[in-house]
Amino acid sequence: MKTSKNFQFKRMLVLSGMAFFSLLSYVSASGVIKGQVTDENNQPVEYATAVLKDSKTNQFVTGAVCNYKGEFVLEDLNPGEYDLTTNMIGYEKKNTQKIVVDKKQNRIVEKKVVMNEAPEKSIVVVGKKSTSDKDLQMAEL
Repeated sequence: MKTSKNFQFKRMLVLSGMAFFSLLSYVSASGVIKGQVTDENNQPVEYATAVLKDSKTNQFVTGAVCNYKGEFVLEDLNPGEYDLTTNMIGYEKKNTQKIVVDKKQNRIVEKKVVMNEAPEKSIVVVGKKSTSDKDLQMAEL
């Protein structure tokens, strides 16, 4: 009876150790890109989107929405080269190429993106209210 309890204890200890070391290897392999999006007056661009794509395949990796300070965090990244695109209504789209996440040196990359305001484009929407009975009957159908 005593040997089966020792065996179970050793088995649980080995499994716990394996789980712990696999978690450590996962955490050490993942990188983070932190950044801030500002305008040309150094004011934060609130709620801009930050999209990360793989440089080689141009496939979407992850994305985030900036907070009220213009800050974003992209986590759990594998080592490699990435392209960052930031976008916000009223600003020109900004593409940043070749952000390198290296598993040995820079697991946390900090990036500041400055977006330029887009020239104002106005759209005019005109509505007209119908007053004829015929139009009202057609609208009910």
